[in-house]
Amino acid sequence: MKEFELIQSIFQASKMADVRGRDDILCGIGDDCAQVKVPSHQTLVFSMDTLVEGRHFPFDADPRDIGYRAVASCASDLAAMGAKPAFFTLGLTLPHADPQWLAELASGMAELADQIGLLLVGGDTTKGPLTITLQVHGYVEQDKTPKRSGAQVGDDIYVTGMLGDASAAIPIVTGELQVSPERFDYFYEAYWRPTPRLIAGMALKNIVNSMLDVSDGLAQDLQHITKASGVGARLELNQLPLSDALLDWRPEEAFQLALTGGDDYELCFTVPKSLREEVSLIMQTLHLPCSLIGEVTESGFLVEGYDGELEGWQHF
Repeated sequence: MKEFELIQSIFQASKMADVRGRDDILCGIGDDCAQVKVPSHQTLVFSMDTLVEGRHFPFDADPRDIGYRAVASCASDLAAMGAKPAFFTLGLTLPHADPQWLAELASGMAELADQIGLLLVGGDTTKGPLTITLQVHGYVEQDKTPKRSGAQVGDDIYVTGMLGDASAAIPIVTGELQVSPERFDYFYEAYWRPTPRLIAGMALKNIVNSMLDVSDGLAQDLQHITKASGVGARLELNQLPLSDALLDWRPEEAFQLALTGGDDYELCFTVPKSLREEVSLIMQTLHLPCSLIGEVTESGFLVEGYDGELEGWQHF
């Protein structure tokens, strides 16, 4: 079997490429283009992420973990827009076509894609250093799409989940640091298996003024909101959500990791103070931790009680 046919057979045979039962997907893998019918009263939102071996994930990483994390990180952008996941395309640059490696990559992708309703509808392959590019698409009502530019002075600032665990895990997943089996399992999972907050995003879209996902570090990402909205922010350091595991292992670095580490894939959003009860009800219903960490101000960016570096992940 030729390399192209091998790759096509592995991904086309996957459950995540089965379009049966999906009225919106008129044509999936197998033609020159996919064909999609956007549901009535919905708009299409889409986002693209590229992952490069040695830059975004370690050399010789488990392909199942790579696949899962690739889908999770890209789907997190849909969560930030309050969108329902619909379909994705995949671009693969491979040094060589290893059937077992490709099957495991597809398995990792399908594990999450099947859970959240993302269907693989097409893609492309070429030879070169290992690079994985996904473009995800979702549906959302036109007037219900949260933007970064909507924050208002006086808004509360919230963040879901815990911060800092994934970035703390980097020396573990790269093999630079040996830790106990229990600690390894917790932080390995935090890095490789993030949970895109899709249901939370869909629930919050009706009440938030602005929202984004935390991928490059809370401080840096929140400043995308403040700059786009023409406002400032004040955060309370002691209100940042930190796991017991992080505080027990790296207490002196915990707040810096939470502010600048990145790879959390949690949602940060601003909402009027009058809607605190609504936020609380949504999070209680979802059984999702959510922390009130500060407020939107007229200008500036201040983290009360912190005097360290605020720069997050830099791509260049």
